[in-house]
Amino acid sequence: MRLLIRLLGLLFVIYAALSLVRGLLGVIAPKQSIRSGSSGRLVKDPVCGTYIPEDTVFRAGDHFFCSQECQRKFLNG
Repeated sequence: MRLLIRLLGLLFVIYAALSLVRGLLGVIAPKQSIRSGSSGRLVKDPVCGTYIPEDTVFRAGDHFFCSQECQRKFLNG
């Protein structure tokens, strides 16, 4: 019986710790949603592989990038 109570207590502590970490991560990096005015067509960044709405990308010719950093990495080789 003691073992069962200890096991339940341990599971509760693990659950509480994971909830705390999830909450802290949400504060540090909140989820970002796609703007409601986006075209709906997603394009793939060739550097990081991220799919982004076409109307929010950085372009270089026929290539689409999620950020200026990815664009710079691609152009600089």
